[in-house]
Amino acid sequence: MPPPPAKWKGKCEFNFTACNNKLIGARYFTYGNGTPMDEDGHGTHTASTAAGNFVAGANYFGQANGTAVGIAPLAHLAVYKVCSGTRSCSESDVLAAMDVAIEDGVDVLSLSLGWRSVPFTFDAVALGAYAAMQKGIFVSCSAMNSGPSYGTLSNVAPWILTVGASTTDRRLRATVVLGNKEEIDARQSFSEKLFPVLPTIREVNGAGGAAIIFVNQEPEGDSKVLPTVRLPTTLVGYADGLKIKAYMNSTSTPMATLSYKGTVIGDDRAQ
Repeated sequence: MPPPPAKWKGKCEFNFTACNNKLIGARYFTYGNGTPMDEDGHGTHTASTAAGNFVAGANYFGQANGTAVGIAPLAHLAVYKVCSGTRSCSESDVLAAMDVAIEDGVDVLSLSLGWRSVPFTFDAVALGAYAAMQKGIFVSCSAMNSGPSYGTLSNVAPWILTVGASTTDRRLRATVVLGNKEEIDARQSFSEKLFPVLPTIREVNGAGGAAIIFVNQEPEGDSKVLPTVRLPTTLVGYADGLKIKAYMNSTSTPMATLSYKGTVIGDDRAQ
């Protein structure tokens, strides 16, 4: 990375050497707990999405191996911490951070936070973004994680690019193999050893379980959005879940294994 541009006025408020030609600024505000350091991973995740450089050999427990990259991999990065580790955020901190970022000389503001829609005169992000827009700074914000019901969208000012969640056409294919040899297509797994089947997450954790099979509720049908759990996991649709439950009720020693079948590239909308 080249050095920061001459116009850059930002600061690095770590109490140790952390900034370089990639991370050129780091500041914290009231809810920053005295350091720009990320506490729960959300800031690191969103910063890497926005400006992460090319990383070869990126994979998820050996799956989907390839090169990971952010939207603008050659961009300099400055971070402004306005939330605590519990993601408690102050509107005044958010507005102050946007003002400081403008003064520091950023070209783009990317915010992965927000609140439910309110009139613009009471919306800190909208007000800060308007000031940035007047200075020629592009502002991109998240649409948040709710919807599609009315009133769930955030950051709706017309001078903001509001970005909704998305997915890819790559899926990590897995199969749930039951003790009766029945195979059920699923999404993602990491374990190929036979284990007793336990019906709830609490029981899995309490029993020192090795994996979890998630089953959709009926309204979710066969859609597959895998939860984040620190165990080998897989997800099956509602109808397949009924098959698994029927098998569990048919024997006193239900067993299952999760078998990874490889990465599939293609149209996954049917899933």
